[in-house]
Amino acid sequence: MSSRSSRTTALAARRLAAAAGIVAAVALAAAPSGGQVADTPDAPPAPPPKSLLPDTFGPPPPPAVIAPAPLPLTPPADTPPPDETAVADAPLPEATGPAIGAVGPLTPDLGGYGPGLFAGSDGRFVDGLLRRLTVPVASRWAHIALRRALASRAEAPAGANAADWVADRARVLLAMGEVDAAKALVDNLAVDRMTPRLIRVAGQAALAAGDVPALCPLAEAGSAVSPDPLWPLATAMCAAIAGDDVAGASSFDALRGEGRGAGVDPFDIQLGDRIATVSLGNGRAANLDWDSVGTMTPYRFGVASAAGVAVPLPKLQALARATNGASWGWVLHAATQPAATRAAALVPAAVLGIASAEDLVGGIAAGSADLDRSALDGTPAGALRDAFAAATTADRVAAMRKLWTGADDRYGALIETGVAAARLPVDRAVASDAGDLIAAMLAVGIEDRAKAWWPVVATGDDAAARQGWALLAVGANGDIAVSPDRFRTWAKDVSPHRAALFLAALQGFGAARGGDWDAAARDFGVVPVANSWTRAIDAAGAGRRTGEVAVLAATGLQTGWGGVPPAHLAHIVAAWVAAGRGHEARMIAAEAVTRG
Repeated sequence: MSSRSSRTTALAARRLAAAAGIVAAVALAAAPSGGQVADTPDAPPAPPPKSLLPDTFGPPPPPAVIAPAPLPLTPPADTPPPDETAVADAPLPEATGPAIGAVGPLTPDLGGYGPGLFAGSDGRFVDGLLRRLTVPVASRWAHIALRRALASRAEAPAGANAADWVADRARVLLAMGEVDAAKALVDNLAVDRMTPRLIRVAGQAALAAGDVPALCPLAEAGSAVSPDPLWPLATAMCAAIAGDDVAGASSFDALRGEGRGAGVDPFDIQLGDRIATVSLGNGRAANLDWDSVGTMTPYRFGVASAAGVAVPLPKLQALARATNGASWGWVLHAATQPAATRAAALVPAAVLGIASAEDLVGGIAAGSADLDRSALDGTPAGALRDAFAAATTADRVAAMRKLWTGADDRYGALIETGVAAARLPVDRAVASDAGDLIAAMLAVGIEDRAKAWWPVVATGDDAAARQGWALLAVGANGDIAVSPDRFRTWAKDVSPHRAALFLAALQGFGAARGGDWDAAARDFGVVPVANSWTRAIDAAGAGRRTGEVAVLAATGLQTGWGGVPPAHLAHIVAAWVAAGRGHEARMIAAEAVTRG
């Protein structure tokens, strides 16, 4: 078994072990208001959402449409991180550290960015950005970079309250669907060292990670700092967990008596009572009528999962729409939900960046493990098997092609086949598929193997060769010749927006300037501009403030790829390069060329 497979197996085992007994998989992902970077670093933060129980999610605000300014930055030495699958599958140790602001599960050997990640940053400014950030973001690779930054074991930036800094990091990770990382941030932090904000987020993280008993030491403090109905519900559930059936029953009876006047829906009380039934073993609880509730909230999903109650898939799909897809990350961690439900979360979670390529492949393989070969034939799982194990290169590529053309989400299919594509020998006999093979490898961050296909596409004049050229021009670390004429030929194959993103990415790398390139930029609407956001991310990159770059990059991508202004991509790419992180720059740029 490979080391990556071992990591995947260990991670799966750890998640299943954590789910034994009372388990839940929920995270509050209510996004703060606002979507534009403040002009001043100490702008007041948006207030936190009022309750864990209601459905407080909403669509992200539209970004300001701006265009890129010239960025004559000299790239420093590149420092590529581990590949995406290793980072995504790395085990998450307990959150410990020398100070409350320095907690984090990712050390450098596990994909973290290092203890000086936020050195030189203004904590008030970066924390304010996090409180306003609407996630998920457009880019899978920006998501991965932001997760690595927020989960890194690093000192809090100067000016940030250490406890609130942990709270805001964990809150964003929960909103991203990153349950393990968020929980690891708040583990082992004593309640008496927590601010009200951190107490609230710690409660969310406890539910998200399936650690309902972790609510118990928080319940008294939570009730003191917040009128949220979660806390009286937690008090009742925790009494039952502790074996005090009298106190538990009394608390639930009191909640029923107060009813909606206390802000607690009877359905939510009934869910909490299920926890008591499971904990005390006192007979059988009343059946839950999901049709009686019109809204699927994070609390309902989490407590239902904790009590071993299956949530109907339509309700989970509604929750996913309300959270812009992030709740699929919570579903993946819900071991008590049906396997078919968790399987439905695999592709959307992988596209967002929550699940790695190996998570996706391993989940599909596990779901088909009981099928014999004849039953697999003709199914997507069978095609994936053939992509890895068919007898010839042509047959393996044909299986991948079947997945690409038959997928509801083509980018998800590219992620699914990325590792299989990297295992292929470079073969001119499959040159007509080279563009998609390169796209698949770059989707999972395997750029060296993708670049090995350059000789196959370098001299081709068909659409596959043009696609391969464009992807390698921005996604490969090395000299891939670019010219305005070749760009214009490729641009005829794609939308004007995708072509503009490609030009902007080249500008971010310091290329595509002068003469015919400037004419092409004008033709595709890629024009210089400067504003507070561009100045902030340029300065963060030049100062090699990696964490600040990750946060600012995410703020520039708070929309779908079709709505990302080219200026955002140009400055994001340039900032990552300037910060010495060319791998992140190349992967985000290649994703833009694939999905823009």
